[in-house]
Amino acid sequence: MKKIFMAIASVVLACGIGVAAVGCGASFDAEGAINVYNREDGSGTRDAFIELIGIEKGDLIKGVAEHSSTGAVLNAVADDPQGIGYISLGSLDDSVKALEIDGVYPTEATVQDGSYAVSRPFELMYQEENDSDLLADFLVYLKSTDAQEIIADDGYVTLGGETTAYTAHDGAFTDSDGLVIGGSTSVQPLMIKLTEDYKAKCGQTVTLTVQGGGSGTGISSAANGTFDIGMASKEVSQSDFESPTGTMVVETLCNDGIAVIVSTQNPLEGLATTDLADIYTGKVTAWSAYVETQE
Repeated sequence: MKKIFMAIASVVLACGIGVAAVGCGASFDAEGAINVYNREDGSGTRDAFIELIGIEKGDLIKGVAEHSSTGAVLNAVADDPQGIGYISLGSLDDSVKALEIDGVYPTEATVQDGSYAVSRPFELMYQEENDSDLLADFLVYLKSTDAQEIIADDGYVTLGGETTAYTAHDGAFTDSDGLVIGGSTSVQPLMIKLTEDYKAKCGQTVTLTVQGGGSGTGISSAANGTFDIGMASKEVSQSDFESPTGTMVVETLCNDGIAVIVSTQNPLEGLATTDLADIYTGKVTAWSAYVETQE
């Protein structure tokens, strides 16, 4: 009995006190349930994902874990051998496995050539009437070679075309309040890198604040003027703006794939978009529906 107790104690210490069962010692079970992870209502990644796999918002499976950021979904799936989720391709790392969708693996090249089906744009929104010269200069920077290199290095797909190097602003900016940029948590990490590079190159001290909140917040806050620039991780149209206080301009920053991710323990290599629709509407609930067919 003492040896058994000591063995149990060793496992507890190895796992760490308070660690959930799925995060320590659990292994993939092909006969087990699929643990579905979703983004929160209002997420641009979620809106784009369900549209691309061909399901309606009201048909989404109910009662599953919903997370408010790309990082939270990534961590949840990494810790759960039975899990499945979706994240921005630019946030993908080796803690999880990305699946082929319809026989195509998500890469910058497959997003660019259109062969990877689950992809979407990163959109920026601002009011045309905003006469901030800091805003105007930052928008010039975002189209520069400097910004496009950061976008490409982070694994996102640039818009192509000829670009030129950014040239530091000539003279002091007339507005001193800085810029507030916010919205999609998928766009947020990339935007932070872009603003840091811009601040280092613009030739003077400026304040650019980057917030999250989701694509819905980015759209509404750009429309009402709370954000100088809103960010969304889906295609945005003028119909998305409710009672804007100015004329809204929508520009595409870059394109991004949505990587469908599972645990590294999961032997599955790919799914069809129809399979994703079945999983995310609750029609299929066990991994055996897919794993056994590939053995």
